[in-house]
Formats: sequence, structure tokens, C-alpha cells
Amino acid sequence: MTTQSRVSAIEHKTDALLPLSLMFLTLISLMFAARSLGAAVDQPVEDVQISGRIASSLTVTEQELLPVFPEVEGDNLEKKSFHLPWDFEGQANLVFIAFHRPQQAEVDTWLPFVKSLADRNAGVRFYELPTISSRVGMARYFIDKGMRRGIPDRRAREVTITLYLEKEAFRQALEIPDEKSIHVLLVGKEGRIHWRAEGAMTEESAAGLERALARRLRANERLSGFKLADAAPLLESAALEE
Repeated sequence: MTTQSRVSAIEHKTDALLPLSLMFLTLISLMFAARSLGAAVDQPVEDVQISGRIASSLTVTEQELLPVFPEVEGDNLEKKSFHLPWDFEGQANLVFIAFHRPQQAEVDTWLPFVKSLADRNAGVRFYELPTISSRVGMARYFIDKGMRRGIPDRRAREVTITLYLEKEAFRQALEIPDEKSIHVLLVGKEGRIHWRAEGAMTEESAAGLERALARRLRANERLSGFKLADAAPLLESAALEE
């Protein structure tokens, strides 16, 4: 074989291998891209900002990284058992967590406003969760009896679910640092926490709650239980705020 023939043969082999090389390089690039995407999706929840304003405006995909209300069991003051968060009845559930009896005064600052939201929107429910240490033992009977006597309104008894549990573990799951004040959570039907506030209601926290509810209505099909006419006041309020 002449030198020219050998060169031609080499060039022919090179031309044949070039598409395969390009395919190999493309495959490697796709593998690295997939690994990068996987790392982004698999980031832990604690790396995601979840303050009230930010969490309520996340996309549906990003909301999958939001914290989930921990699984707990309790009875309401009408002796009905609940397995939470699965037994929350609303598409959007406003949950008031209190740790000490005097904190009922903070809960009461929210109730008129929250009741008006529930009256205007069929998918909204609210619950009071007095949180008590499971170490009280036999005193539980007397605590429940005293609470029933202290709440004459049957509807209020139905939405008051007493939790007897390990309080520190419960607080850690909800990222609640202490028991100094109540915490208010907006919990979706799927159990994810989309908004939160602490303490008595203020104009700022009330406006934040309205915006969070409006965004949930617009962004998440899980709130399909809302009627458009019921949602209009919240959407108008959010539009004015923005």
C-alpha cells in the first residue's frame, strides 16, 4: 500500500469515528447535567427559605421542599379522634398552636378575622391545637374535662384538638424555637406549611395571611375547592398589595 493510500485509509477511519466521538461527548455532557439537576432537586429542606413571604410565592415544584406538618394524633373536645395532618378538613387550614393556657388571649386576637375568611371561602378551615406534655399522665382526663366546661360553644369544641405529646420533638419538627407565644400555620391539604406567623395578630400579619391565601388560590390546583366568587375578595386584596 502506498503512503497516499495509507493516508486516505486513516482519513476514512477518522471520518467514521468522528460522529461516534461527538455522540460520546454529548452523552458525557448530559450525564453531568443530570447529576447537577439531581443535586439541585435533592437539596435538604433546611436550605430552602421558608419565611411567610417567600414560601407563599414559591412555584408548585419548589413547594415540594416546604416543611410538612408532623404526624400527630389527638382528640377534639367533642371526643372525636384526629390523625393530623391527614384529618385537616380544608384545602387551606389555619392552625393555631398554643403551649400555655394564658396564650388563648393571643389566639382570640385572630379568631374574628379567621372566621370571616372561613365564611367567605368554603375551602378554609381553622383549628386550635393546645399542646400539652404527654407526661401529665392521669391528669389528662381532668384537663380535657376542664377545657370542655370552659368552652360552651360546640363549634369551638369541635375545632379544638388537644395534643398530648413530646413537646420538644414537636417544636423541632415545626421549627418553633420556644413556647413564649402562639404560632399560626397555613397548612395545605397535602400537609405542607405554606405560611406562618407568631404571636397576636397585627395588621401586617393579617395582610400577609390574605396574600398567602390568594397566592395559594392562584398557584395551586389543590385548592380547587374554592369558588371563584369566594376567592375574588382575596385576589383583589393581593392585587392592591402588589
